[in-house]
Amino acid sequence: MINLSQLEHKPNLQEEFAYRQIGSVTTQTESVDVSSTIEYVLNFFNDNPEMHAVPIERNGVLIGILEKSHVERMNQSAWSRFWQKDLDSYIDTPLLSLRADDYIEKNIERAMGLNTDKGVRFFAVYYRKSFFGIVGLHEMLSRITEIRAHDMAKAKMVQQHLLTPQEKAASSVYSVQTWNRMANEVGGDFYKDFSFSDGKRHIVACFDVSGKNVAASLSTMAIGGFFNALTMFEPEGVFGKEITALMDRFVQNMTPSEMFITAALCYIDTDKKVAYVQNCGHTPIYIFVPGDNGKIAGKTMNANMPPLGMGIIESEENTALEIDIVRGLRIMLYTDGLSDMVTPDGERYDDERTRALLASTYGKSAKESAAIYKKAADSWMGDAMQSDDITIMDLRF
Repeated sequence: MINLSQLEHKPNLQEEFAYRQIGSVTTQTESVDVSSTIEYVLNFFNDNPEMHAVPIERNGVLIGILEKSHVERMNQSAWSRFWQKDLDSYIDTPLLSLRADDYIEKNIERAMGLNTDKGVRFFAVYYRKSFFGIVGLHEMLSRITEIRAHDMAKAKMVQQHLLTPQEKAASSVYSVQTWNRMANEVGGDFYKDFSFSDGKRHIVACFDVSGKNVAASLSTMAIGGFFNALTMFEPEGVFGKEITALMDRFVQNMTPSEMFITAALCYIDTDKKVAYVQNCGHTPIYIFVPGDNGKIAGKTMNANMPPLGMGIIESEENTALEIDIVRGLRIMLYTDGLSDMVTPDGERYDDERTRALLASTYGKSAKESAAIYKKAADSWMGDAMQSDDITIMDLRF
């Protein structure tokens, strides 16, 4: 048994363990002999207010843990009757013994199960076959919360890196204004403005992954990985629907079968002055085409292909809408987090309001458009929780 009283300076042995290990949240304290009185234990807790439980031993062997709350209840109800009784009459048997070098995440479910079934809140911790200390469920849950917050921050950093605009020469043909608001630290929306090395072929795309939070963000990383691979291995002569077919197979191989990704894709060929638009199970794509006398013709492209990840896009025919590039052409891509916004009373923003909102920013600057989107989202949702990510991509020629 580790006897801290024999050490001249009591070290913080928690620091010897990794942040995720049980030993890092374990409290080291000397055990109390079972022959001690309740009065002795009460005085111990009074002298050590930071302690909430104490290990009890018999003949140098741990036999249980006595909680401070138990002792306080005894003190409130004629505890003097119990002075002469052994402490093992009041202790919790250590139903679960943990290893200091084991990981908190592996054991938290068992600890919570014992807490639910038997009300156990403190557990014995051993290291190298010797008693090391006691750990509380509260400390374990607090550390799990911290760990997940750190992991989420790292996932957000990776996702934001993938969303960082590609370094490329500014195009004189088109510009992209993107407005994004995540519902959580990480999410399932992904967007990309990608250019091939020839400077003539471009891809502007908006993606929405099924699912939420970390699982969805991992799938967006698969899409980000595809574009990174496309940067290094540009398939010669492959563009448009062929790229979509490659993307479909890539996502199918990189994500679980129950995950799928919707996509609004715009392939731009500045040499031919043509844009090819595809909708893979995504929200409607709105296209505004300038006409004679300053009039604007509006077109809607609904989903005409299955989402990415199903492996069947290659067999689809006539999948792209071909649009001649003219000055003033505008193509709007967005995710359903916009149309699915709800008021505090549960009223949905819907597709009609979405179309009117996007049309209202025609000719507005990026700053003006962002302010309009923000005002619309804030005023509609109010105090209601944002349940899904919102992304708007405004492609202007």
